Amino acid sequence: MKKIGIADLYKFVSVGAPEILNENIFFFEKRVLDKEDNEYHSNIWKANVKGRNVSPFTSGKHDSSPKVNKKTRKLAFISRRNKESKESEIYVMNIDGGEAQKISSTKDIILSLEWLDKNHLGYLALSKNLKNGEKEEDKDNKEEKDDRKIIEIDKIPFVSNGIGFLEGRTRKAFVVDIEKGKAEQLTDYEHIYSLKASPDGNKVAFMLLEDPEKHPEIFSLYVFDRKTNKMEKLDLNGCSVMAGTEWKDSERIYLVLNDLERGFATNGFMGIFSLKDRSLDVLTKDKDIPVYNALNSDVRGGSTRDTFSYKGDFYFLHNNGPNTVISKLDDKGNIGKIKEVRGSIDSINILSDDRYVINYMDSQKPLEVYTMSGGKMKQLTNFNSWIEDYMLSKPEHFTVKASDGEKIDAWIMKPVDFEEGEKYPTILEIHGGPKTAYGYSFIHEMQLLASEGYAVLFCNPRGSHGYSSEFADIRKHYGERDFQDIMEVVEKALNSFEFIDDERLGVTGGSYGGFMTNWIVGHTDIFKAAVTQRSISNWTSFYGTTDIGYYFGKDQVGGNFWDNEEGYRRQSPLTYVSNVETPLLLIHSLEDFRCWVPEAMQFFTALRRLGKESRMVLFPGENHELSRGGKPVHREKRLAEIVKWFDDHLKGGKNR
Repeated sequence: MKKIGIADLYKFVSVGAPEILNENIFFFEKRVLDKEDNEYHSNIWKANVKGRNVSPFTSGKHDSSPKVNKKTRKLAFISRRNKESKESEIYVMNIDGGEAQKISSTKDIILSLEWLDKNHLGYLALSKNLKNGEKEEDKDNKEEKDDRKIIEIDKIPFVSNGIGFLEGRTRKAFVVDIEKGKAEQLTDYEHIYSLKASPDGNKVAFMLLEDPEKHPEIFSLYVFDRKTNKMEKLDLNGCSVMAGTEWKDSERIYLVLNDLERGFATNGFMGIFSLKDRSLDVLTKDKDIPVYNALNSDVRGGSTRDTFSYKGDFYFLHNNGPNTVISKLDDKGNIGKIKEVRGSIDSINILSDDRYVINYMDSQKPLEVYTMSGGKMKQLTNFNSWIEDYMLSKPEHFTVKASDGEKIDAWIMKPVDFEEGEKYPTILEIHGGPKTAYGYSFIHEMQLLASEGYAVLFCNPRGSHGYSSEFADIRKHYGERDFQDIMEVVEKALNSFEFIDDERLGVTGGSYGGFMTNWIVGHTDIFKAAVTQRSISNWTSFYGTTDIGYYFGKDQVGGNFWDNEEGYRRQSPLTYVSNVETPLLLIHSLEDFRCWVPEAMQFFTALRRLGKESRMVLFPGENHELSRGGKPVHREKRLAEIVKWFDDHLKGGKNR
């Protein structure tokens, strides 16, 4: 049996959300890492459940986001067939045979597709706002030739992680006639985050951000009537609509809503809106269900789907602690559990009554496509069968009763070559969010550390998804109960697992996990090495320099920084930097506009001025998604830096 290594990163295959044609056939996106091109390649695959076989349906290297039109038996997808092209292209292909036909192309960034009827496709795109009299091709040519370009900004947000400076680009909805190939803006409204056509194709529901500057936390739902060209805002009783809008029929819409009672810690709830009566029925507000699957993994990619509507019922994914659950909701508010698994269901769809297609992974097996009937899952793809030849560490679950009585889920992974009686260096991993979670999903980084001779410890402290809204609510108290939960997990692990060497403890995490790593090293010296990634060190600078800072910081820390200077300072790890004794490696991406690089720079500068051991590694061209979607070579380098830092400080400089 082999050990998982850094280079095994290139072997992982991920699959996207299934698109159903009929009770036996569906399509999905397959994505792989390509070392030679240092990028990701993807194409569309066809699956036949009856024959239990899968095969490639398109041959491009950048084909993604398949959308099936059941009535016309056509498949639409986004592509970039010319490697040098900067354009996004839409192709349509006859499912029963024939070549893919390019329907439209644009320099805009196409975000998603949706069939509106048999001849029209809707799509969302990040599109430029042109000045009066200016043509798109003229502006693009000018920008390509002008090396003295300046960026003019008059609105916030002015950056977006994964995009960079927006420069007047906003999210808009378009429609393209597949016969004429002509794309037009569907509505003048901007800041549109989803579009969903009604079953009869006459209406389109839009999730829309009305005021990105003053109320970026409130998403409204509008319905566009294609016959009258009128937009109507639905009265949601002051609630914000979340992703997952599904039509029950052409007059009623299932919604996931949020009243933000506990800010962004609040679990969503379901409702149904009747266009005929102009009324909203709230269905699950009293159940406090953590809607959506928020389990962490670094080996997934492509589209996901958490919700769908079938025969008038609403199906959705949610977490129950570290588990993933498929549930069904009817228009009376009755909920039935379809399946609960110790793993991660990334996407769901339905073939026919009680016959599902799901994308599933667990801690021992990466993502694959499965069918499910009668609650029994049957694996359909075997893209990651290579993993069967590798030694893997299986997470062992334990619980900690926190000092205030709350139960905390935690796990320990032994080194793959574990021997009884030996002591092992142990790495504490902390997830991001904070409203995400650990569970039974596959995480390459953790398996790599276990293969390198480390035990790995992780948990779901206060702030995590999968539990109650109260459990997730750490607003205004960052570094308090969450930090205490984590340290109590460490204490319980040290008392329970004799193989943990308490003199060789390390800690790492990204985003919120990076914040907590910074916080930990400023409040305890029990860790002998730390790696902070895409972190927050100063809530005040985070507020004004990132795509979400001005509203996420306000919600999480408490108010605007000019009204709460004490709170921002008290909850910022930078305040406690002089206490740091732990050698710290700081990893950050130069184009991370979710937690911008000054968060690492100022912490590093302070450490060096204080004479503390520290090192900073910066990745050009990368953003907040480095560990999950960065360029393959950079992902390799990141993992190598982490392992080497821990080897040097916990193993006495093991040669690699």
